[in-house]
This record gives sequence, C-alpha cells and structure tokens, in this order.
Amino acid sequence: MIDVTRFYSNPLQDMIDRFANTDWSHPSISGPVISSLIIMALVAVLFIIIGIMAARHDPLKPSRGLLLLAETFVDWVENWTRGIMGKNPRSWPGYFLCLFTYLFLSFIWSITGLPSTIDYLLIPFTLSTVMFILIQATGLRYQKWRYFHRYIEPVPIWLPINLITMWTPLISTALRMFGNCLAGSVVIGLVNWGFKNLSFNIFSFMGGDINGPAGIWLGPAPIAVLNLYFALFSGYIQTLVFASLSAVWIGQEMPEDDPMGTDRQVTRGEKVAK
Repeated sequence: MIDVTRFYSNPLQDMIDRFANTDWSHPSISGPVISSLIIMALVAVLFIIIGIMAARHDPLKPSRGLLLLAETFVDWVENWTRGIMGKNPRSWPGYFLCLFTYLFLSFIWSITGLPSTIDYLLIPFTLSTVMFILIQATGLRYQKWRYFHRYIEPVPIWLPINLITMWTPLISTALRMFGNCLAGSVVIGLVNWGFKNLSFNIFSFMGGDINGPAGIWLGPAPIAVLNLYFALFSGYIQTLVFASLSAVWIGQEMPEDDPMGTDRQVTRGEKVAK
C-alpha cells in the first residue's frame, strides 16, 4: 500500500519557508518585479498606440474599435475623478487613468501564468508611497507653510500623535492591497492542495506521485473559477477602492473651486428680483 502522506504539501508552510530562506544580503530582481516592469511596458506601448491613433483620427468621423474604447474610458475616468474629488480635477484624470490601467492589470496578471505582482509586498508599498507623496505634495502646493499647522492641532502637545497618524494612509492601503491579494492566493493554494490530494486518493491506481496524472483530474475547474473571481471581480473592487481613497485624500488638500454655492445663490436672488 502506498503511503500518500509523503506526497502531501502545505502551501502556507511552503510560503513561509521561501520567505525565511531568501538571501536578503544579495538582492536580485524577482519575478513579481519583472512582471511589474512588463505591465508598465505594455501600458506605455498601449497608450502610445492610442495616442498615435487619436492624432491621425479625423474628428469629424465617429471613433471605432480601440479608439472608441479609449475615449469611453477616458470620459469615464474624467467624470469619476470630478465626482470623487468634488472639484475641477485639473490634470488628475491622467494620473488616475494610468493608475486604473496598471493596477487592474496587476491584479489579473496571475491569469497569464507569470508571477503575480500585488501579493509581493514591495509593489503595493511602492504604490502607496507614491500616493502618500502626492498627498503631502498637494498639501504643500496649495497651503504653503500653513500645511504644517495641522500637526499641532488642536493643541501642540498632539504633535507626536499627529506625526504617527500621518503615515496611516500609506500603511493601511499597502496592507489592504497586499492582504486581499495574498488571501486570494492562499485560498486558491489551499483549494488546489485539497483537490490534488483528493484526486490522488481516487485515481492512485494510475501510479506516479501527487503531481502526476493522478493528481490533476479534480482541480482545474474549481481553480479556474476561483482565479476568475479573485483576479477579475476582486481585482476590480480593490483597484476602485485604492483609486477612490487616493482621490479623496488628494482632493482634501486642494482648494474648493466653488465657494459653497454662494455665487449661484446670489444669481438666483438677482433673477428673482428682476
């Protein structure tokens, strides 16, 4: 009788072992970083192609195909940015256009079979760092030296607490993206591990080990469904959440374009008087 327990593996323990055995003294470009560079290159090439198509397109003729999709996406991002930030978005739609495209592709990248990106902590931390820098830079741009007064409000003794809470957006968004993506990877790994062992127990008469023909019969269908869910649906939700938080926090640092609707109220009053 074959002892099938020697073929069993624990995906959580495998992940911990890989992290513990990493040689941090000799860093190298890892698979997720390479995947991230590929995604950025694809986004850049795609936007260049769309830009060339838009430059050559006759504005008197309706757009079609890729150009129509791009125009629809750009209009949606502009309206979304204006709605979330609550003011004239200025040049911010361009930033969020790139962010939406890169982040969503990063979440679904594992479908290609190449190393995933978002469940590699360095990448969500880098995205959150960029967001954090933009928040602080926007505050300094519009508020000048008054920007630093927030750290001593409501009383100067709150300075240490305010300095600690300043880092909340960076840490919370990075861990949220990393945790959600890692949770999906862990669930898929556990389900795959379970179906592999179940399949091997049922079809053990075919011979070989758990990674052979006997272990692959039951797993593909449920794993495919889970991959579609965590990559497409969950990826879209997490992309929208991160972009929304970025837009809200950046918008809070910008001045209001409309002074609480006072101008419209005066205009209505003048029309009534006439």
